[in-house]
Amino acid sequence: MEKENKITPMEAPVLDWSTTHDYPGHYVKIIDDAFSADECAALIVLAESDAKWTEAAVYGKGPTQDEVNKEYRNSGRILRFDKAAADKLYQKLLPYVQELVNIERGSEWEGIVGAKGNVSGKWTLAGYVESPLRLINL
Repeated sequence: MEKENKITPMEAPVLDWSTTHDYPGHYVKIIDDAFSADECAALIVLAESDAKWTEAAVYGKGPTQDEVNKEYRNSGRILRFDKAAADKLYQKLLPYVQELVNIERGSEWEGIVGAKGNVSGKWTLAGYVESPLRLINL
């Protein structure tokens, strides 16, 4: 018999974008104190173990044409491809995003996975994806 993995949801309200004209229907959460000071320090040590901080660029101008626009982004970052670290972060944050675990047509957060009304099937949050773990230094 397969063991069921129960996750106790944690309280973290979704940011209300209804008062803005730029982002209605978008999903953002601010999760206060999700990581202890020791956990944050350990993540920084891990990030700096094999990389240096670089200016955080905006992608999209082409494969070699990243842009740094300090009018709205003035920070450093390290991109780290580390499945084990990403899995730990996923497990730590999962209790805060239970509303995203299963998304289907008509669900509140359908727009995260596709255009509202055009989502087919059931989307299940599965964890790490082949993209870098982004650590930002503001």
